[in-house]
Amino acid sequence: MRGRFFRQFLIAFTGVLLGTNPGYWFMLRAQETPASVSKAPQAFPRPISKYELRLGNKCLCFDPNSKADLEELGRALKDSGVDDKDATGLVTAAERRFRRGLRLLGRLVDEVSVCLQTDQRKALVASLLETVEAINNGQRPPVPERMDVLQTPWFFRRQFHRPVAQGETPATNLEAGEQKDLSRLHPLPSTFWRLPPAIAGQDLYDGFGRTNWFPIENKLCDYSGPKESYGLNPGFEVVSDGVKIKLKFAEISSEPFATRIFDALGYNVDPTDYAPRVKVRYARALFIEFNLRKSLSTRFTFLGLLPLYKMELQKRYDPFAYISEAVLQDGRRWSGRQLKSQLLRTSGGPAPECDPANFRPEIESAIAYLVTMPANFQIKESRGKSIGPWDFGQLDHADRRELRGAGLLAAWLGWFDTRFDNTRLRNVGRGGDAKLVHYISDLGGVLGETTGLFFARGELPNAFPWTFTRPPLLQGPHRMSNPLRLQGFKPIAPTPAFAAMTIDDARWAARLIAQLSEQQLIAALIASGYDSAEVRLYAEKLISRRDRMIIDLGLAGEIPLCRVDTANRKVTFDPKVSGPVMIDLPGQRQIKAPLGSHRIEEGKLVNRTVSE
Repeated sequence: MRGRFFRQFLIAFTGVLLGTNPGYWFMLRAQETPASVSKAPQAFPRPISKYELRLGNKCLCFDPNSKADLEELGRALKDSGVDDKDATGLVTAAERRFRRGLRLLGRLVDEVSVCLQTDQRKALVASLLETVEAINNGQRPPVPERMDVLQTPWFFRRQFHRPVAQGETPATNLEAGEQKDLSRLHPLPSTFWRLPPAIAGQDLYDGFGRTNWFPIENKLCDYSGPKESYGLNPGFEVVSDGVKIKLKFAEISSEPFATRIFDALGYNVDPTDYAPRVKVRYARALFIEFNLRKSLSTRFTFLGLLPLYKMELQKRYDPFAYISEAVLQDGRRWSGRQLKSQLLRTSGGPAPECDPANFRPEIESAIAYLVTMPANFQIKESRGKSIGPWDFGQLDHADRRELRGAGLLAAWLGWFDTRFDNTRLRNVGRGGDAKLVHYISDLGGVLGETTGLFFARGELPNAFPWTFTRPPLLQGPHRMSNPLRLQGFKPIAPTPAFAAMTIDDARWAARLIAQLSEQQLIAALIASGYDSAEVRLYAEKLISRRDRMIIDLGLAGEIPLCRVDTANRKVTFDPKVSGPVMIDLPGQRQIKAPLGSHRIEEGKLVNRTVSE
């Protein structure tokens, strides 16, 4: 009876606090930097002598400036057997990343050991430490394996303390110059950010410097394999014309939009596009393997000894819910629900699609192809080999202008999911041309709720606020003022780089954001699959947030506002009456958003009734 009470309490507790997504709460518990000597977010080189490499259960402490430590580290790497053949088909993707990282680390150790040129050695040591942290992060679990109920007060305290824009010291990686206004200085060239060419002239419909994107709607794809990561959202991989493609059935529009904006402003991202449907040849494995994402579970205890409850965080999804229709060889079409009832001998009960014997071969042979629900997709092109995640609070990251400035960009778009496992350190290129590049690999949580105690949700037009900054707080003579005030934005995990953002970092980022035109924002929204009413409301809110930001950061004297008057928060728009949103692109191209099923009434998106 006592155990049942505790289980019910935990379920109710997490349900009330976390709504429909309890996974976020427990993922946050694992966002801390591993307990090691290398967790202080200080500028490189940091005033500590020892760093730590984790090799499974072993921890190797080393000083990159000590020849003896480097020799010992090199021997440990050779003893680990990383130089053996990769055995690609025999290990998981995580194990391959781990082995790949250790091989790269071994080469960097050798190069650092023999390098005598000061600047070159400093760069090699920086790459070595980034690789070490990525290897360590790859071994960090996204969720804690165990949590004691007595940890709850500590967790609440930590969750309430997720500061943004509280910095007082300048970034440490600014370009040299006599400029007194530090907000005008770009960061030095880095692997996190590049100076973007002519932001205002970029095409954000195709995006990413492209002139078109992969025409997946016109292709018939083959099922390639399941999603095997820790991600909470469903998806799988397909291949078409030799091109490997990742499909994701969540954040289908917000992620294509956010990646276009981050890329245009100089950050490294994976190009992501919207697909209203994808045609896939029938494969039984698609259904059987649909829920093969890595298990996420947390075991609750009392006093670390008494087991109370084990919570499974990975939700099972019905694969048939993501099938729009099945097209048969004779031309007939079945909905996903009809397909399930026809294809499976028994369609009731938990996970009936996991039993191979439950499929009807005669029905399988009659299916020509499947059509999925809308998805976002990424081409798995050669963008380098992943080593592991990087963290906004490790090494010198919190002192970098480009990562501090990313906090203002995140606040403008409402990107809240800054957990370390949404980033990747990749080794890009081959041989002597290879270099480490830091990517932000998951930008889906935007354009919705921008704050929450434990989680927020993107793609909610009505929840997306009209402003995110406040005027500076001037407190009179001999009293401190606060020139940088953000409101209504908190990432779901503590993000030291965002916390360290100063007014100069924010003004630097604001000047980048301000170069984007309203037409570019509309083009990116249309490319991301939003309908006309959604495009109009999001564009109005983004412009409102942009203009208010310019005013509150004291930049209105140098940067013109998009709206002479304040934003029309009571905007009313019906695309069936006024026509769809459309714009002209370079090359005499015209694009328009679909009419869709929405209209705007006094600044709120509403669903159109059946009679309309």
